[in-house]
Formats: sequence, structure tokens, C-alpha cells
Amino acid sequence: MHLYRLGLWRRGTHDAFVRRMTQRFRRSMFLAASLLATSTAIAQPKAPAPAPPTKPAAPQAAEDTFEKDLDALFSEGGLTAEQAAARSIKSSPTVRRSVADIEVAIAQAEQAELSRVPRIGASFTYTRLSDVDSALVIPGGGSFEFPVFLNTYSADANININLSDYVVRYPKLIAAARLGEEVARVSRRSSEVNAGQDARIAYYEWVRSKLQVLIAQRQLAQVRSTLGQIRALAEAQRVSRADLMRVESNEAVAEQTLTQLTLLQQLREEQLRILIDEPAGTPLSIGEDIRKDLAAPMASPIDDAMKTARQQRLDFKVLDTGIQAKEKQRSAEKASNYPKLTGFASAQYSNPNQRFFGNSDAEFNFSWAAGLQLSWTLNDTLFAKTTDHRLRGETDALRADRESLDRGARVQIIAAQQAIENASKALTTSQKGLAAAEEGYRVRRELLNAERATAVELVDAETDLTRARITALNARVDLRVAITQLQHAVGNDTSSAK
Repeated sequence: MHLYRLGLWRRGTHDAFVRRMTQRFRRSMFLAASLLATSTAIAQPKAPAPAPPTKPAAPQAAEDTFEKDLDALFSEGGLTAEQAAARSIKSSPTVRRSVADIEVAIAQAEQAELSRVPRIGASFTYTRLSDVDSALVIPGGGSFEFPVFLNTYSADANININLSDYVVRYPKLIAAARLGEEVARVSRRSSEVNAGQDARIAYYEWVRSKLQVLIAQRQLAQVRSTLGQIRALAEAQRVSRADLMRVESNEAVAEQTLTQLTLLQQLREEQLRILIDEPAGTPLSIGEDIRKDLAAPMASPIDDAMKTARQQRLDFKVLDTGIQAKEKQRSAEKASNYPKLTGFASAQYSNPNQRFFGNSDAEFNFSWAAGLQLSWTLNDTLFAKTTDHRLRGETDALRADRESLDRGARVQIIAAQQAIENASKALTTSQKGLAAAEEGYRVRRELLNAERATAVELVDAETDLTRARITALNARVDLRVAITQLQHAVGNDTSSAK
């Protein structure tokens, strides 16, 4: 009622007054509730607040542990590339086949040598003849009876010497056979060189596969360690499920990569065991530390390198000697186109001897004969032409192989020189990339400690570091493989087969 007395009654004024009273009432109730909550908290013991999610601990520095793993991979008494090459030469079936070819070539050379020995023969013959009437009736009366020998005995000896062949044919046949023996011996040495080359390449590929498995194992361990931390953060809802799924995908990829590289390493090791004849189950260790710097040879002009290859490579010598042997055979076969001069002699000791007349039944007589014979046979000339065609074709085939080898050697030398250059540049580049990846990993780890980077970013940095390590080690292996290939292409590895 006092509102009306004071003259304050108005509709708008009344509404504003009600709103102010309502606000004061609410503030009073909030203050009372706060005081009640404070008094309850003082009266009862305070419950511990839930601990915030633990910040993922930064992984241990990868550089030190990785180098320790590498050190454990290489050992003092382990297998080296040169040892693998030496063992492969002793166990190579190709080398053993070449040894057998040498025996065949030696036999052929001996056979050619024996062709100069005159054809000497001897025989002893006994013959029983049927009885016949040996009486001879003389016209006009009378008869004459010839002696009949029912038993004949004969000892014969003969010798034939192809006089013209001693001048025209035999020297060339013997020279061709000796060249064939030389081809077999050089082929054996070439097989030994090739076996050593295959073993060296297989050795370096085996080393590469073991290094890749080591890096893949470390990568998988790092991803799994980070994945456990990411899962803890995901449970605390501090990272998204997408980030968690991404790291889980990285783990699956790392597992698959490790499986593939492990199978490849097993295959490379089995190939190496076969080449060096190492029994299964015997452990193999690496004795050549590929981390050591290796000086790359300077690239020489291709013409100079080809000249060296033609002089040193054994496969060139095999073909050159084989062509000479075929030419000698062709020249020897041409002797069949001309008449042949043969000297002969024979001796006979027989009973009866046809050279003697009137000998008795129990009388042996000796006789001999000697002479020269000049003969020519059409069939020998025809066969000689076909033989010459065959030998000419075989010679042309060897010349074609020689040209193909020359072209292939040129490409091999150029490719090896380029591989050395690429590997040297890749080695320099990979070292810079590795240094950058290690620094990036270190920075990401420190940012994660300062809560300025996520664990996913650290996983990416770990992946980049792993790739950089693989690239750096592959560059070192590639350089050794390229140097080995260049040494083989120019023939500098022939000394290992001596």
C-alpha cells in the first residue's frame, strides 16, 4: 500500500523492481549453497583428485643402441667376401666340370700326338687245307706230282707311314689339339673367376639383407613402444582415434616389412651357403664391416678400360684361343684334298713261303717287301669339304661370340663405372640425409617432452630415420658391389683364380 502512497505505482517500474528482487534472491541462494558445500568439505576428509594422463616418456636415444646392434652384427672372425670367393672356387660344380673338360682335352691332345706313330702290325696265322689230287698228267705219257702242304704257318709284320701327313697334316692337328687343351685350362680359370664373382655378389646381398632385417626389427620395436603410449593417451582422450589407428597401421606395415625382409634374408643366406658349400645349421657371421670407408677407383677412359679387359679377361682368351684351334683344324683337313704318299714295309716268316719254290713241308722261310704308294680317294676329298664347312661355321660362331663379348664387356664397364659414381654420390647424399633425419628425430623428441609435438609426429620422425639408415647402409653396399663388378669387367680379379 505504501507504493501507492508514495506515488511509485507504474507498470514498468513495478516489473523492474520484481526483476531486481529475483536476482538478489538467486544470489543469496547460490551463496548459501556455496557456504554449505564449504562447510561439508571442511567437516569431511578431502578425496584425492584423479591423476591426469601421464605424458608419454621420450624414447631413449636411438643412435647409441642402433650402433651397438650394428657392432654386434659384425665380428672379427666372420666371413668376408674374399673368403666366400675362395670357398666357392673349391666347391663350384662348374669348376669341377671344367676340370673334366681339361681331362678330355688332354686325351685329345695325346691322341693327336700318337697319330704320328707309324701303323705297325703283326699277325700269326695257321691254316689247314683240304687234301686235293696233286698229280699232273703229261701228254704223251707220264705224270708229275706237286707237293701239297695241308698245314700252313705264317708270321707277318708290317708297317705303314703316311709320309705326306707328317709334313701337311699332323703338325696342324697336334697344334690344334694343344690349343684345345689350352682352351680347357683357361676355361677352368675363367670358371673359377666367375664362381668367385658370384660368391662376392651373393655375400654383399646377404649382408644387405641382414642389415635390413636389423633396421626393420628396430623400427617395429619403436613403433610398438610409441603405440602403447598412444593408446594410453587415447584412453585419456588426449589424442584422437584417427591418430591411434594411424599408429596401429604403421605397426602392421612394420610387421609385414619385417616378415618380408626376414624371408629375403633367409633366401640370401641359403644362396650363399650353396655357393660356399656351407652345411645347413652352421651359423654364419659377417666379418667385413661395410661401415668402413672405401675409396672408389677413378673412372678411366672406356677405350683404355676395354684394352685392359681384352688383355686380362679370361673369357676373351678362351674365345681367341678357340678360334686359333679351329683355324688349325681347318688347315689340317685340307690335306685330304691332295694325294697321300705312304711308305710301307712288311716281313713274313712262313711255312710254306710263297716266295720260295720247292721247299719241304717242314721248312720255314723269311721274306720281306718295302715300297711307296701315292694314293688319292674321291671320298676323302668330299668328306674333307663337308668337314671344312662345319669347321668354318664353328669358327664364325666363335667370332660372333667374341664380338658379342666385346660389346657386352663395354656395356659392363660403363655400367660399373656409372654404378660406382652413383653409389659414391648416393653415399654422400645419404650421409646428409641421415644427419638431417637424426636431427629431426632429436628435435621431435624434445618437442614431445615440452608438449609441443605429438607422438604421431615422433613416429613419423622415427620412420624417416629408419629410411635414412637403410639408404645410408645400402649406399655402402652398392659401392662395394659396383667396385666388385668393375674389377670383374676389366679382368682385375683373374689373379684370384691362379
